[in-house]
Amino acid sequence: MPKQPLSSVGISASALACIRAAAIAAYPNEACGLLFGTEARIIEATDAKNIAAEPASRFEIDPAALFAAHRRSREGPLALIGCWHSHPNGAFSPSTYDAAGVADPAWIWLIEAHGTVSAHLPHSASSTGFRPVNLAEDGPAAMV
Repeated sequence: MPKQPLSSVGISASALACIRAAAIAAYPNEACGLLFGTEARIIEATDAKNIAAEPASRFEIDPAALFAAHRRSREGPLALIGCWHSHPNGAFSPSTYDAAGVADPAWIWLIEAHGTVSAHLPHSASSTGFRPVNLAEDGPAAMV
């Protein structure tokens, strides 16, 4: 039986708090980090150094943080399931730069924009390169 596409993902309050705090601290630059959990539940978010040449409008996760996250994921119990970054310009949707940067099509992408967090999955058939996914913290919500 084919696997159903993910339509909703849960997120812990602590993961949301980490993302929002890191976005505020990095402003006016983009903040970024990684997501740990299970396929449909984000349990932990970490922040990482944004090494992009233009950090006010782009993000690139420090490779050292990415390598450490992959090692941690192999050791368990939480898996590396995605990434997050902020859009200081307030845009909730992924940009064309985001779509070009997809390395793992199974990853969940979160975007923080002015305190609101939205979830997206890479989707090659979409004109934006992503499809939105409901994000829920202890209850259903389109954006948290």
